[in-house]
Amino acid sequence: MSTSRELIQQLLSTCQRCRRLRRKCDTLLPDCRLCRKAGVECYHFDHALQQSLPRAYVHSLLARLEHLEAVKRTIDGSSDQQDVPRPVLPNTPTSDHPFPHPPPSQPSQVDNRERVPQSVQYDPYLKRDQTDTFDKHFIIPSAAGRSRFFGASSVFTISVELFRHAITTGLLPEGSLDLPISRYNDKEECADTLAIRFNHQAQAESVRELCRFYFVTSNVLYGFVDEHLAANDVEVYLDLRGNPLLNPQDLRGVEAHQYFRVSMMCAISCSTQARHRHRRLVEGMAYYKNALDCVEEVTSEVTPASLQALLLLSIFCLFQPRKGDIWKLLDYACRLSVELGYHTEQQVEVETEAQKRLRRSTFWGLYAIERIVGQLFGRGSDLPEPIITTEYPRSLSAIDSMDQASVQPISIAHHYRLVYLRSEIFRDLYMPADPPQFEFDWYRDRFSTLHLWRQEHLVSDDDLAGPGTISCDVGYNSTICFLFQPLLLVAIRTTTMNRNDSSTDFKAVPQDNYWSACALIRTYEKVIRAPEKSILGAYPMTFLSAHYIYLAGITLMAHALLAIDSRVPILKPMLQLGETPEIGSLDLTNFYEISNSCLILLSFCAERWTGMEGMLYSFKKLSDKIIPALLRRQP
Repeated sequence: MSTSRELIQQLLSTCQRCRRLRRKCDTLLPDCRLCRKAGVECYHFDHALQQSLPRAYVHSLLARLEHLEAVKRTIDGSSDQQDVPRPVLPNTPTSDHPFPHPPPSQPSQVDNRERVPQSVQYDPYLKRDQTDTFDKHFIIPSAAGRSRFFGASSVFTISVELFRHAITTGLLPEGSLDLPISRYNDKEECADTLAIRFNHQAQAESVRELCRFYFVTSNVLYGFVDEHLAANDVEVYLDLRGNPLLNPQDLRGVEAHQYFRVSMMCAISCSTQARHRHRRLVEGMAYYKNALDCVEEVTSEVTPASLQALLLLSIFCLFQPRKGDIWKLLDYACRLSVELGYHTEQQVEVETEAQKRLRRSTFWGLYAIERIVGQLFGRGSDLPEPIITTEYPRSLSAIDSMDQASVQPISIAHHYRLVYLRSEIFRDLYMPADPPQFEFDWYRDRFSTLHLWRQEHLVSDDDLAGPGTISCDVGYNSTICFLFQPLLLVAIRTTTMNRNDSSTDFKAVPQDNYWSACALIRTYEKVIRAPEKSILGAYPMTFLSAHYIYLAGITLMAHALLAIDSRVPILKPMLQLGETPEIGSLDLTNFYEISNSCLILLSFCAERWTGMEGMLYSFKKLSDKIIPALLRRQP
């Protein structure tokens, strides 16, 4: 890698400051010597993108390359060891699809199902000793030479460590851990079949109602569709649908975008409402299939409208992950946003204030989706922070009144700031090829930053709750779990490897992620229990929500395992700590109630999305053994 890095650095052009001053430049990263001495950022001109980029961007790409090469070496090394067992994932597609099931549009579905085994064997993988990294590589048996990567920030990595600990300590029996995998989802197959025969007459009021619903739910979270312009889109869409000779594949230009946009907004709204009314699943698939008729036309040009189309497809995949490749969609959207200059405020064309607001909210909506999806799976980003200069959509000072509708866009803009802070933590904590060992002060400083963010816009009034405020609640508590997950991983692995050694100096772990996991489960419990017509009942529940719920549950189980082990000290809550870490105790009184709530939420997720049964089964398998063991240890 060092030779490759040197060759790449030799290709760096003279930075713009040295060229302007006619000084001799060098190829140091992230800044040349003269720029670093002057205390300014070092920029060079990228001829491919036709814009100036900081050298820090090149530095981040090289760091990412080092990480990927380290991953490749790990995979190559494991493939050379013939005696090392590999985990088996059944019928996993060759694309980086979030779930190990083939999309229903594949031919010969019956044949595919017959080849699906009844269970997944994880025991061999749990016995494999990887002391240098927590990253996991699951070999895909259906595609030779392919594997699925989960980084240390993924909840699946800590799941593996928990199972290995439970087996090693005797909580779970030796032998096969058979995780049942459903052969197919009857509900989804039924929806696909009915959607093909569904003859939607595009009733005007129904379409308008679905579009209104979209703007108070999903568009609050991501904000890349202009509500004022969409009113005209709806009328054009209704006129087109009223034409009995309409063939969507013949649509071109603006009409194609309008037809696609309204169809996708209706499909997303139906997917949001499907958890209350199952028939909406069929309607949503019908709208989606109508939109696909002109998808090539609306994504073939380098325009803001094409970026919007890619984002609509990405949002739909968050609800229906089997209907597209979320990784490719986000990759295309990120590339297109950079090409359009959405990542920077250096706009050449004159923009109105409305266009500026839409551009900023579009970019930060994409940024939030791309970052969160990548971090949940432990994967890097296509939008490095050094090149981003776009302002946040709105500031806290922009709010005129504290009513429910006004608080939501302010809250989601505040959430974008959290995603940026979380990305900085991810870059420092999870991206290096060699996992860093940060001291207590580093974690305390990051926690203080997150807590300060939380206090800046803490909405405690339930009457003001909505998509934006719920996203802030979920984002904050999941980020606390995300921040302290490496410490839990180290503690679980250390106790596993030294199970009979009481003299080992175990590093203390914080308890704040336990309480954040509890708060995360309570938040989703309120959302799931909310009536359909309420604001919380309309909150968009995507497969990301299932990952957050599972993350909270696994965090609870990790703390319970450490409590049963009783060798790892627990710190006092961060807000009670001084300059030095102090040992406290963790009150597990509410553990049983919260774990039961988590089980109910995971049952909902398993019913809602194919592929979530593994999460439910894994959590139930652990809780069935951990809860009795924890009760036996309590006085």
